[in-house]
Amino acid sequence: MDADTHEAPARSGRSANLRSRFHKAQDRPPASVFVVGTLFSGSTLIGRDLTTRVRKAHYVGELNNFTQFPGFSHRESGRACGPCSLLGRQCRHFNDALRERVTYDDILGMHEQLARSLDASTIIDGSKYVAWLRHALDRRSGAPGHRSRVSVLVTVRNPIAFAISHRNRTGEPLWRGAGIWRDTYVDALRTANTHGLPSLVVRYEDHMADPGRSLERLSGYLHLPLEDEPDTTGLHDTGGNWSSFVPYVGREQLEQHIERLGEEGRAAAQEFVKHARKYWNDGKPKEDTRWHRSLDAGEANAVLSTPGLADVASLLGYNVAEVVHLAVRPGG
Repeated sequence: MDADTHEAPARSGRSANLRSRFHKAQDRPPASVFVVGTLFSGSTLIGRDLTTRVRKAHYVGELNNFTQFPGFSHRESGRACGPCSLLGRQCRHFNDALRERVTYDDILGMHEQLARSLDASTIIDGSKYVAWLRHALDRRSGAPGHRSRVSVLVTVRNPIAFAISHRNRTGEPLWRGAGIWRDTYVDALRTANTHGLPSLVVRYEDHMADPGRSLERLSGYLHLPLEDEPDTTGLHDTGGNWSSFVPYVGREQLEQHIERLGEEGRAAAQEFVKHARKYWNDGKPKEDTRWHRSLDAGEANAVLSTPGLADVASLLGYNVAEVVHLAVRPGG
């Protein structure tokens, strides 16, 4: 036999192996991306930006609420599709049939079902609790080669801005919010590193200042193409910040929805959004400047004197001196 005759079977074998690997890759579960972080970190807005701009990625919202994960869910919210509820539609994805099928004891299996329903290759879970991520990892099954690919998005807002928002919402002192911020991000980074999970930090301030650049970075991390123009017609997710709806469905739609709620629900919704109203915009969301020049030096020190907080902030990419400069009133 000549050389070409000897090489043909080898080439044929390589092609068969490539085809086999391709089909196996096609059979793999969707990628699962877990958002972890505190409240007020922009997770819902960032997630919806991903759904509308990154092909085959879909943010599904706070599944901890959808499944009523014990100790980490709100009984009164997150049991339906937020965008569909807002627009007065029945959602074909987040419905009673799905609630009956899925469970928090198979979070990755729930992601697979949602991926099939939403025609997505990557599911972005906005539950935010690090305990939810650990629960999913503890219960994942299957051979390593056939498991879902799991990665992490750490969404974060600087500690002073978070402490102010936490005080506005709860009435608790700044130092208490600072402790929650520190503990949440220590736990998030430790969990991702302990399990060897890829992770990407997304600072809310950066995303709001330049969403285009932020989305380029996110699409690269997800290995999915970024679309030139947003498509807001296919948003389906559960739970999330009321005010994050405005850039996608409009202020008027949100106002009308709040008015349709019962007296108790309407009062709760009005209280929830009152600090965000002046920042509502039907077009481009505004940069995060609400916390600028809002503290005196003593109040800023109440946040920064939290042991370890400045170190964690630096690990997350913040210039702590710059944050303090922006937060403190002149002469304060």
